[in-house]
Amino acid sequence: MATNNSKRIIASLLTTSVILSLSGITARADDNENVSVGSSDDLLSTIHETIDYESYIKDHLQNGAAYPDEEVVIDGKNFLEADDGFYLEDDGLCTLEEGNVTYEFEVQSEGFYNILLDYYPTKGKNNTIERIIYVNGEIPFENAGYIELSRIWSDAEDIERDSRDNDVRPKQAECYTWLQSYIKDSDGYYEDPFYFYFKKGTNTLTFESTKEPMKIGKVTLKQAPVIPSYTDYLSINGNDNNAGADVMIKVQGEDAVYKSDSTLYPISDRTSPLSEPYSPSKTRLNEIGGNNWKKVGQWISWEIDVPENGYYTLAFRYRQNINTGVTVIRSLSIDGEVPFKEAAELKFLYNNDWQLKRLSPMANADTDNPYMFYLEKGKHEIKLEITLGNELSEIIRRTDSCIGELNRCYRQLLMIIGSSADTMRDYQLEQKAPEALQILADQYEEIKEIRELLTSYTSGLSSSSFATIDNLQNQLEKMINDPRTIAKQWSAFKDNIVSLGSWELSMKEQPLEVDYLLLCSKEVALPKAEAGFFQKLFHEFRKFMASFVEDYDSIGEVYGEDSLEVWILADGSNVTSMTGGGRDQATIIKQLADNYFVPDTQIPVNIKLVNKDVLLSATLAGRGPDVALGVAGKEPINYALRNAVADLTQFEDFEEVKEWFHECAFEQFTFEGGVYALPQTMSFHVMFYRADILKELGLSIPNTWDEFYEVLSVIQKNNMNVGIFPDYTTFAMFLYQHQGSYYTEDGTASGLNSEEAVDAFKQWSGNYVNYGMPVTFDFANRFRTGEMPLAIGDYTNYNYLSVFAPEIRGLWGFTVVPGYEVSTYDSDGNVTSTRLDRSVSSWETASIIMETSDQKEEAWEFLKWWMSSETQSEYGNEIESVLGVSGRVATANLEALSNLPWSSKDYAQLMMQMQEVKAIPEIPGSYYTERNIKNAFYTVYNNNEDPRETLQDIVKTINSEIDAKRQEFGLPLRARE
Repeated sequence: MATNNSKRIIASLLTTSVILSLSGITARADDNENVSVGSSDDLLSTIHETIDYESYIKDHLQNGAAYPDEEVVIDGKNFLEADDGFYLEDDGLCTLEEGNVTYEFEVQSEGFYNILLDYYPTKGKNNTIERIIYVNGEIPFENAGYIELSRIWSDAEDIERDSRDNDVRPKQAECYTWLQSYIKDSDGYYEDPFYFYFKKGTNTLTFESTKEPMKIGKVTLKQAPVIPSYTDYLSINGNDNNAGADVMIKVQGEDAVYKSDSTLYPISDRTSPLSEPYSPSKTRLNEIGGNNWKKVGQWISWEIDVPENGYYTLAFRYRQNINTGVTVIRSLSIDGEVPFKEAAELKFLYNNDWQLKRLSPMANADTDNPYMFYLEKGKHEIKLEITLGNELSEIIRRTDSCIGELNRCYRQLLMIIGSSADTMRDYQLEQKAPEALQILADQYEEIKEIRELLTSYTSGLSSSSFATIDNLQNQLEKMINDPRTIAKQWSAFKDNIVSLGSWELSMKEQPLEVDYLLLCSKEVALPKAEAGFFQKLFHEFRKFMASFVEDYDSIGEVYGEDSLEVWILADGSNVTSMTGGGRDQATIIKQLADNYFVPDTQIPVNIKLVNKDVLLSATLAGRGPDVALGVAGKEPINYALRNAVADLTQFEDFEEVKEWFHECAFEQFTFEGGVYALPQTMSFHVMFYRADILKELGLSIPNTWDEFYEVLSVIQKNNMNVGIFPDYTTFAMFLYQHQGSYYTEDGTASGLNSEEAVDAFKQWSGNYVNYGMPVTFDFANRFRTGEMPLAIGDYTNYNYLSVFAPEIRGLWGFTVVPGYEVSTYDSDGNVTSTRLDRSVSSWETASIIMETSDQKEEAWEFLKWWMSSETQSEYGNEIESVLGVSGRVATANLEALSNLPWSSKDYAQLMMQMQEVKAIPEIPGSYYTERNIKNAFYTVYNNNEDPRETLQDIVKTINSEIDAKRQEFGLPLRARE
């Protein structure tokens, strides 16, 4: 089970001290007092040492805590203190996305209370609201540091069809209204609302904002109402039953009235001819949920008009074929209340086919003994919310704790064994790491119990999900019985821990597709859930025939031949919001264009999703588009040299548009005075860090490269490592910080023959030759396990880690990269100022106008609309509503970037690093620079060649290629010495 974090840190430090002293290493945490501390506002200073929820409850119960039947009501406006910026309105206190508000109140009877919060989600960045709760100045337990409060969304419009008879996904709009919610576990590990202990007398309750603003109307301390059992529920409602025997009311799933997330929009299914509405070839938004409806706490509600007072059954046509072998769980509430206990944990079984079942005690029952719901005449809201249920929540909770302990054990053993184990060596782990071996033994027993719980949960059915548990269990047994085998199993041990984390994440995911729901009498026979053999055969035949006539490359409305043609370039091997586009992205762009651009400008636009490799050949053949989006950043100048793209400086308002972007954003697209693209996305490096591990080791976030290498030495002495990918962009970081440049000022020759470039190359290659940093590594997994607590990488890694590493939430962050001190001098040579140069390079994608276009003015209007802050903000929010945080767009428009749902702290870090961004210029033959820098690196790394001589050799090669290219395109050559 989870343990006290403060005890973990102390125990880990003691273990580290013992291990290092036994192995002759003297660099302990207390030896690192001179390692400079980073910003006092970094995450290390905000890690709180708290206990887990179960221990919190147990400790207070042992001291005689009760559950008083008392109610304490706190007016949201009557606060003790609040941060600047918080402001009062008639009905509550408006809190911002940062800051604290504290309430002081009297409690007559000490004990446990639930907290009921009346709140109003004010306009923000479309994120889930997040708060930290303090009781009497302290976070009472670990989970109170991550409290989430949902917003409410609905379809902003009815589902409409375009000119090709395809349904158009409706926009999602937030519904601003007062909400009421008990403070509960956002991870779903605990089904009931959290209990908070308050002493008798004066208490304080503090809400710390970490994401999104909201208005607080009222805070109530009370006992949450007890939900009756199903038997009691029937007794309470009696025999009043006027429901007819033939009632069947159908509500389509896509007609949901409210949902907790903007990602819960209607989706399409063409796999079954019984899905409603149906088309074998056209897009019909005929269901809701699916892979978008899988996170604990998400909910969808529908409205049903009940004809008469009485008892009814509820049936759903649903499918769960996404998470193999997993039974998903939903909690049902009617008009905001769970009618009986059993309705809080309804099971929907896995099956590749569609199912139509009445809700019943047995998930696979048809009509034998369904639940009866008493409903009065009139409209009622039926809501299904994702929950883990008691059985699965215990499995996940214990697995989460097990992963934490195994990771702690792995880090302790890593300090002795290292990342690459010597299988022929006896590490004497019994003497050097007794605590780690005890953790292995304890977690072996824990894994056995988790395996038993899982068997019970799945009713003994075999499942592929057992394989991960079984592999780890067998490995732990071998390691415990003979610790000398740990070295031989070292790599597999790490892989199995990562696999367990992935398994836990997949088990927490609870996807479910809903086609429709039925409110009906018990006597009514349900329709078929799946079509018969001949129906399916005819359906597949019609789909096949339609494939010959449907144009699946075009998106949405299709206009005539005189329309503007826009291509969205997709990388078939890696379609993400950063590298290019996919059908989701293309659909959103087309929808935005049809809704806003076309009506405002009267310029018809056809949008196609094409492979990125097609653009060049199509352009050469005279069949290219007018506009191309998602073009790789290196391409515009290559096209410009061949007169294939338009110079944007020809447009009168270009200088005005240029102000929308970072000052260096156009450098890669500029040549000989012309600018040949608008930047579409821009990314750059930041430094990621594991705050918990750095704090364990007594380290701080490095501010300069000297501090960085001091931190690196301590990390490596503990057999962990630091990650910096040895690519072209990280070399640029060192080059720019050493005040070097890639090319001469006139762009006719390489600038890598300078002393600054040599120093940069020595440092860059020395990271791997001298300091032993890994050349290739899996950043996400090494960062998750703690093997790499510090790394420099693309800031969009934030998106991936936020989704796929939930177990380290709150324990990691990102900040600016280290830098070198640079001085400014006056005319007399005196230092006037100093600053840290934290330069990093940027890499971009572009939007271009083809030179062959005969609608350049119209194309320019489209580009301006597309890259405007309004469109980019709308596009970014729409993408995130479809793909979640993993699809967050790295937009190059600065105002739009500020409008995306970054927390204020994370956005501040991005802006600090963005101030130091510099572009890598693109010139004729520049591809040879990247290629030869890579060759030079591996020459030094593999052959231990001299960095200076190696760099000088490649400069000659690069200059020869630049000369050849400039001669090819009739450009002036460099001056010869």
